[in-house]
Amino acid sequence: MYAVFEKQKRQQRESLEADAKETTDRLEKELKDSQKKAAIAKAQSKGQPGADTAIALSAPAAPKSNVVDDPEKIIGLLTNLDVEDDYTNRRAVHYFESLVDIGPTSLQPIREFLERDPPVDLVFEIPDERRGRFSRRPRGGREREMQDEIRESDAINYFQPFPKPNSGFPPTLRLGLLEATAKVGAKVGGSEAEDLLTNVLSTTSRGVEIAYLDLALEEIEPGKYREAILENARDILANPPPESNATKLDERSKGYLYAILVKYKDEKFVEIAKGLLVSDDGKLDGYALLYLRQVLGERALPIFLNAYRNPNITNKWEKAAISDAAMHYVGRNGQADEIWREMMKDGFKSMEGEDMFSEKRYEKLFLPVVSLARDMDDQDVDTIKKRRKLLGEARKGSGDLLLQFGLTMLDRRMGEAQKKKEEKQDE
Repeated sequence: MYAVFEKQKRQQRESLEADAKETTDRLEKELKDSQKKAAIAKAQSKGQPGADTAIALSAPAAPKSNVVDDPEKIIGLLTNLDVEDDYTNRRAVHYFESLVDIGPTSLQPIREFLERDPPVDLVFEIPDERRGRFSRRPRGGREREMQDEIRESDAINYFQPFPKPNSGFPPTLRLGLLEATAKVGAKVGGSEAEDLLTNVLSTTSRGVEIAYLDLALEEIEPGKYREAILENARDILANPPPESNATKLDERSKGYLYAILVKYKDEKFVEIAKGLLVSDDGKLDGYALLYLRQVLGERALPIFLNAYRNPNITNKWEKAAISDAAMHYVGRNGQADEIWREMMKDGFKSMEGEDMFSEKRYEKLFLPVVSLARDMDDQDVDTIKKRRKLLGEARKGSGDLLLQFGLTMLDRRMGEAQKKKEEKQDE
């Protein structure tokens, strides 16, 4: 095995040396040719006979250029790319950057392409939808089952971060052209790129395009089109278009749009989001829940309490999502504490009939118990005291030995955190 490995290394080294020699020889030849041309040019400048002939004979024929500098042709090449080809992404990046290098001349062909009716697009790749805690592999069988159950519910849209534009590679042809337009506008200035982007903004109903237009217009004129972006986002969320021929990116449209509202802390959509939070048939809108929590913060607790008590919600993970939103404020808000107590009551009830060592026995207690220790280092002494008081209530609710042990250890940890905070206050 060692001899084989050494042979492979020797072959690789010999191959690299051969490549290096070839490169060196080529560079030396190019240098000699350059020196020869310089000498002939010098002779020509001094009027020596035969210099023109020497130059003509020594000069190699100009190679035919393979560079495409016609923006219409470049867009045609982009449109005809084979998305199954492994090199398509590289070619696409080259063509997009070529449009940027050509500059303002590219803008009119780009405009004509983006204004086609019906729109033409090409999907290069769809970013992985697994984000945040769902981007890692589950540690065990039950965790895998839980992740699958959450993905099948709309709770997934709460437990994952909002989708955001891909900064590395545009997933579609239209998005790549929008990026190229923004780069041209930022590079050379002028209103043509701006006009093109705002025209697309006024006509598109795709959430992902609104998200890319937000970045593009902010790059050209920071703040100038922010309200227009927000108005479009609110309008599409309130009146979603039909999802015929929708791609996976389009299916995440709501996420891109809510992300914009969160980015700018927009509260104008709050009342509509409240109405969209739980449908008449009891289905949760996870994106709306995450928006309300991140924009309103603690002020959203009345909304969360009302949703938590909605009898139409039957999916346990969608109810858990509402609980999680409220648990960020346990010990700080009376309504959050109410939800915590109801969660513990449900958890104690679910323990009945389950084996003592079964994971499912404590499943419903996990979130409320762990929430007491959430962001412990960032909490003040009063919040920690209130959380320990709630923990004391929980210890009286069940005589389960394993649960009592876990709650005791948690109380000890919280007591240590409280002591450190109090000592710091006394300094």
